[in-house]
Amino acid sequence: MVTIDLEKCIGCFNCVSACPFLVLRAEEDKAAVDKAERCILCLHCAAACPANAVTLGNFEGVLPGDFPELPVDAGQRMENLLMTRRSYRHFKPEPVPRDVLENAFRVSAWAPSAKNQHPAKWIVIDNGDTIKKIMDHILGYIEETGKFPEVANVYKEGHNPVLGNAGTIILVYARTSDIYPTIDTALALYNTDLMLQSQGFGTCWAGYLTRVCHEVPALRDILDLPEDCRVYGALLAGYPETEAERYVHIPNRLKQPDIKWL
Repeated sequence: MVTIDLEKCIGCFNCVSACPFLVLRAEEDKAAVDKAERCILCLHCAAACPANAVTLGNFEGVLPGDFPELPVDAGQRMENLLMTRRSYRHFKPEPVPRDVLENAFRVSAWAPSAKNQHPAKWIVIDNGDTIKKIMDHILGYIEETGKFPEVANVYKEGHNPVLGNAGTIILVYARTSDIYPTIDTALALYNTDLMLQSQGFGTCWAGYLTRVCHEVPALRDILDLPEDCRVYGALLAGYPETEAERYVHIPNRLKQPDIKWL
């Protein structure tokens, strides 16, 4: 539960207005916490408080510094990032530095999440032997079951449509009992994706890998995935091999927005 420091509180009630679940209320000239209501710890109250009077146990309610102002061309920069983002399948051997990944995962926590649950958990595979072991199990499963024959055919031609040649594989998983694990993990993974691409790394969403994680029992063992959890998304990442993939134009999109105004 959030706490209001009454010595700091200036009675502006910005926190009361910002609270989405009526946990805070105006009480005489100070804000008060209604402990009968359920706080989801979104900390909108702390973000709206000009006096830094909101805390969460031993944690400060906000990050240091003022709310940053976006540059006047922030919209254009965002549009450029979204439209120039490409799916890369050819990478240099070096994996993505772990500190870069840790920061991307940290930023991913600011993605929207149902009732501020933020269920996304991460598995990073950047060991070449482990990556090879995963692919061997996938190929064995394809040979045994006859599923995904297109993967086997392309693989024989020297291409890996499941893992590419990525030196880093990112998996996002969550408990199946979470509120909206499919949506929440996708949003967190996309934040991670954009953070990496904005820093010059290449990424590609790995749909085949996401599917086989639940069809190949050996993969759950390798990933040490808890029984009540499911992999909801996978991302290949690394330094792009620009000799193999060099983009100089933004591709057109034949499908334009399908909008119904009511």
